[in-house]
Amino acid sequence: MGELPRRTAWMNTHRILRILVATSILLFFGCSTITTSDNSTPFVTSVSPLRIVSANDGDANQAPGSERQDSITVIDLSPDAPPQTRTVSGTVPNTFNGAPSSAIISDGRYAVIPNHSWGQSGESSRLPSQITVVDLDSTNLEIVATLSLPEHTWQVAAHPDGDKVIVISGQHLYLVEFASGIPRIVAQSESFPLSFISFALSPDGNSIIAAAADELSYSTAVELHLFRLEKGEISHMRQIGIDPAVGKIDQPFAPRFSPDGSRALVLNGLGLAGRPPQDAVLSIDLTLDIPAVTEALPHVAQGLESLAFHPSGDFAVVTCIDGPYVGHLAVIDLTVSPMQLIYYLPMDVIPQGIEFSPDGEMLFVQAIMADHIDVYRVDGKKLIKSPYVLHTGEGPASMALIQR
Repeated sequence: MGELPRRTAWMNTHRILRILVATSILLFFGCSTITTSDNSTPFVTSVSPLRIVSANDGDANQAPGSERQDSITVIDLSPDAPPQTRTVSGTVPNTFNGAPSSAIISDGRYAVIPNHSWGQSGESSRLPSQITVVDLDSTNLEIVATLSLPEHTWQVAAHPDGDKVIVISGQHLYLVEFASGIPRIVAQSESFPLSFISFALSPDGNSIIAAAADELSYSTAVELHLFRLEKGEISHMRQIGIDPAVGKIDQPFAPRFSPDGSRALVLNGLGLAGRPPQDAVLSIDLTLDIPAVTEALPHVAQGLESLAFHPSGDFAVVTCIDGPYVGHLAVIDLTVSPMQLIYYLPMDVIPQGIEFSPDGEMLFVQAIMADHIDVYRVDGKKLIKSPYVLHTGEGPASMALIQR
C-alpha cells in the first residue's frame, strides 16, 4: 500500500515530462516552420534580379609556392533560382591595394575593372595600369577592350547615365564613355599637383570628392578635394577642410556620397590596419556654401576599408580591419545628430568591397581571405547574416552590383 502513492507520483511526473517534451517538439517544429517560410530555399535569392561582379586578386592571399591567379566572377541572383556563378581566371588584372570599387554599365552588360599596377609591398607589379572591359553576357567573360592609363589606375565608378565611368589615374580624373563596350576618353581634369588615390561620384553625376596624396607611400599626407563635372568638363573647385574643434583629416580614404547627395562619409587612416590609434569616420556637409567636415565619429576601428550607405540614407555600414585576423562591420546611425555607431558584427577577414542591393533589402560584403561574398538580409537597421555565401575566385578585391 505504501508503494502505490510513490508509483502514482512517478507516473504523473513521467506524464508531465512527456507533455513537456511533446510541447517542446511542437514548438521546435513550429519555430522551424516559421524560419523555413522566411528562408524556404537553401540558396541565396533576390526579390529583384541582381548582377554582382567580383574582381579577384590572386596575390592578395598567396602562400609561398602557390599559383593563385587574378580572376573575374559574375554572379546572377533571381527570386526563385540558385545563384548562377561564372569565374574566369588569368584574363583580367586587378590589384588589392586601393578603394574596392569596380563598375557595371550598359544595364549590366559590361564590367569595367581597374588595375593600378602597385604591388602590395608598395613596389610596381608586373601588371599594366589600365581599365579592362569585360562582356558579362558572354559565356567565358570575354575581354572587349582595354584602355591604358598613366600610373596608377586606382578606381573606377559608374556614372548615373549608365554608359560612362569616372576613372582616377595618376594626377588626372577621366570621364570615359563606351560604345558597344569600347572605351573612349571624352574629358579629363587638368594635371593636379597631387596624385589621386580614391574618389566618390555624387548620385547626380555632377560632383566628385577625391583623396589625393603628395606621394605613394603608407605614411603620405592626404588631402580631400571637391571637383565639378559639368558639360563634359572636370574642374577643381576647392580643398575640403575641417574645424579643428571637430577633429582632423588624417589620410582620408574611400569617400562615398549619401543617396540624396547632401553629405559624404570618408574614412580616416588610409585603410591601414594593425596600428593605433583607432581611426575615425568623417562626415562632409555638402549643403554648405563651402562644404566642410562637420562631424567626426572617433575610434571606429584600426583599419577602415570601405563603406556603403543604405538606400534610405538612414544608416551606413563600414568594413573594419582590426588586425590581420579580425574583421568587423560597423553600423552607423545617420538619423541622429551627431551620427552614432550602434553596433559591430564580426565577419570573415578581410572585409573588402561592400554594396547594398538597390531596393535596400540585402547587403553584400567581400571576404578576401575566405574567397567568398557574405550576404545579409536587412531588417530596419539590423543586418541578419545568411548561412549561405556567394563563392568567388581567389582573393575578392573589388565589387560592383546592378539591378537587372
